[in-house]
Amino acid sequence: MALLKYRDYDKYVLKFFYEINKPAHRKDTYKKLKEYTNTTEEDFNLITKNGYNKFNSRIHWSLVVLKKAQLIENIDKGIYQITDFGKKFYEENPNFDFKTLKEKTPYLENSKNNSDDDDIEEIEDENRNEIEKSIEEYYESVEKDILDRLQSMGDNNVDKGTKFENICLELLEKMGYGKKYRTGGSGDRGIDGTLTMDKFGFDMIGIQCKCYKENNKVNDTEITKFAHGLKNVNGINRGIFITTSDYTPQAKKVVEELKDIKIILIKGYRLAKYMREYEVGVKVLETRNIYDVII
Repeated sequence: MALLKYRDYDKYVLKFFYEINKPAHRKDTYKKLKEYTNTTEEDFNLITKNGYNKFNSRIHWSLVVLKKAQLIENIDKGIYQITDFGKKFYEENPNFDFKTLKEKTPYLENSKNNSDDDDIEEIEDENRNEIEKSIEEYYESVEKDILDRLQSMGDNNVDKGTKFENICLELLEKMGYGKKYRTGGSGDRGIDGTLTMDKFGFDMIGIQCKCYKENNKVNDTEITKFAHGLKNVNGINRGIFITTSDYTPQAKKVVEELKDIKIILIKGYRLAKYMREYEVGVKVLETRNIYDVII
C-alpha cells in the first residue's frame, strides 16, 4: 500500500501506544506502523527532495497532533506514552478521523495557546540527524568503492605503480603541500616522490606509495628501508608512507621508535576518505541544499 495522508496515520499511532501500554521512543513506532498500514518497503524508504524520510515525517507529526489532543504525553526526549484520556478516547473511537479528534479532544484549544515549538524543534533536529546519517553512509560507500578500485588495479599491470604514485602525489598537493616531484622507478633512491612543505618550497617530504591488496600489509622491513632512503640517501627527515592496505604492528612500532625522522602512515580507508574529500579520482555529480525555514 502507498503512503497515507498525514492525518490518516493518527489512529494507527494511537493504536500502537494503546496496545503496548508503556513508554516508547518515536522510532519504535515506525516498523509497527508499517505493518498496520501494509506499507511496501519501497514506500517505507521514500525520501523527499530535501532528504527527509516521508514515512517517518508523517509519524512525527502524528505525535505532535496526538500530544496536543492530550491523547499521549511526552515524558522524555523522543519518548511518549498514552494517557488515561487517550485510552478512553481510543476505546470509544478506535477508527477516529481528524474531525472526531478535533471535536472530542482539547486539540483546537491547545493549538491556539501552545505552538509546540519544542516538539517541532526536536523533530527538525531528528530530521537533520537522519539526513546527516544518510550522507555519512553514502560517503562511506563511495570511499569503499574508491578503495576497491585502487586495490583492483591489477598485480600484472606494469603501470599500476606509476598510476598509484601519481594519484598519491596529486592528493597531497591538493591537501596544501607545495610542488610535487615523482622519482619512482629504477634509481628512485628509496622514495617514490617528494613534496615541498609549502608553495614556497621550504623543506622536503619524501613519499612512498604501495598499492597492495587488503591482506598484504606493509611490514617493518619496508618501513626501515623507507626511513633509510629518506635520511641516509636523500637527506630528508620527514616522510609520508601511503598504502591501500594497512601496516603490521611491527611496522607501526618502527615508526614510533624513530629518533630523528618523522613518518606519517596513511592506510587504505584513510586514503579513500582523503580522496573523496579532496576530489581526487572522483567528481561531484550534483549538490543539494538543506533548508531551515525561518519565517
